[in-house]
Amino acid sequence: MAATLPLGIASMNVAAKKIAHPRPDLMSLEFLRAAAECLKCVAHPHRLRIIEILFHGKYPVDRIASLCDLSQPATSGHLRLMESKGLLKSTREGRAVYYTVADPQLKGIIDSVRGRYNAQRDRV
Repeated sequence: MAATLPLGIASMNVAAKKIAHPRPDLMSLEFLRAAAECLKCVAHPHRLRIIEILFHGKYPVDRIASLCDLSQPATSGHLRLMESKGLLKSTREGRAVYYTVADPQLKGIIDSVRGRYNAQRDRV
């Protein structure tokens, strides 16, 4: 035999279930896939460092390699990958190739990483 609830309690449960949550303004999955590809591309410590460096101006490959403590071929590989994704751009001046940030929105990623690191450091 099923127990019956007083009318007031039963109606409260039904009313609670009917509360509609407004649909948030969500990004499209296509947009999120593109964002994930961008994040995968920059999700590497040396690439984050390269982006951080390039927000200070344009730099040649050899100087970026030196600042990142990487070989020039390894640095060039990271730079080519990020350039192929539209994050960086390069210009040739004589024999040197200089890189700059092509997507200013990367500043937000770097600031977010820095803010997160600073918050963790301050807790210790």
